[in-house]
Amino acid sequence: MYVDALLLFSDAQAITAAAASTSSIDLSAVRDVGTGEDLYVVVTCDVAMTDGSSDSTLAVAIEGDSTTTFTPDYTRTLFTFSALSAAGTVKIAKLSPGDVNLRYLQLMYTPANGNLTTGSFTAFITSQVDKWTAYADAITIS
Repeated sequence: MYVDALLLFSDAQAITAAAASTSSIDLSAVRDVGTGEDLYVVVTCDVAMTDGSSDSTLAVAIEGDSTTTFTPDYTRTLFTFSALSAAGTVKIAKLSPGDVNLRYLQLMYTPANGNLTTGSFTAFITSQVDKWTAYADAITIS
């Protein structure tokens, strides 16, 4: 999967409390991103989520703003990681036109339902997602 450094929100960012992504994307600097193509936010769990009571979840939302202060003019929850998501868990969400109407974008990570003690995530925008699944072969050869 192609990852552009200018479209990277988080790079193995540790999350144990509500936090914005370590990087925001300036859509005036990243010109013509995905022109004519579908764009996706991909978030990968790099270090497994753990907590004392095994009930934490992590909501991931995209926020847009006209300034870098991020009192968001736009917010949309993309998906939620379930309790104890394992390392290697990947979530993918297709961006909608409303997601990219403002100049700056960032992700907001919000844990809920427990005390998240570990978990780190890498997140980026791409037009090329690796989304395939290997299935057991149902063919018998004699």
